Amino acid sequence: MGSTKRGDKKFVAVRGDLLQKAIEISNRRGKSFYGFVNEIFEQAIKADEMDSTLPEILEKYRFIETLRKAGAVMVTLDLLNYCLDRLLETQSKSLLEKWYEAGVWYGKYLSAKFENPLEALTKTLNIYFWEVTETRLSSNSDGTATLKIIAPNQSQEHTELLARFIEGVVNSLNYKVSRREFWRGIIILELVKRVFPSDMESEFTSL
Repeated sequence: MGSTKRGDKKFVAVRGDLLQKAIEISNRRGKSFYGFVNEIFEQAIKADEMDSTLPEILEKYRFIETLRKAGAVMVTLDLLNYCLDRLLETQSKSLLEKWYEAGVWYGKYLSAKFENPLEALTKTLNIYFWEVTETRLSSNSDGTATLKIIAPNQSQEHTELLARFIEGVVNSLNYKVSRREFWRGIIILELVKRVFPSDMESEFTSL
């Protein structure tokens, strides 16, 4: 086969429903169908050059938009840690309560936005919590689940804040923490579906 030159046209087999949808979109945007289809191919190639795929990029965009609409703001990690460390010196108890309350609210927000809010939480942690390098969620048929978060560069104090936030989230998602462990940069929570959803408070202690 000879080399393909820019401007060469080829016939490509496409599912009928996708073809019709692409025609509708190109008409709505006032673009030619030819130009719209080529734009799709160009963006898919750019995604591959970034060692990613269009579905992965779209999923990240969806979660970033979700966080933005939830009121998340972008600050440098150094600034955030500085503010947290100053507050921890004098107001550690109230700060832990605030992180828990924020987690409860965010859990309700995830529940309203996603069909599987617990899975959405793990993706949020991976995308937006910069110090988190790994998040693993294991679900069981009996309704229990295990959530593991790794953030190796976090201090013990910051790990406790994050653990408190996550516990607020899972509590608002109708899960109870049956076992919790956290060390510097490591959080392990074993979760079980609540019998009494109104019981929102849980004792929080480090092990």
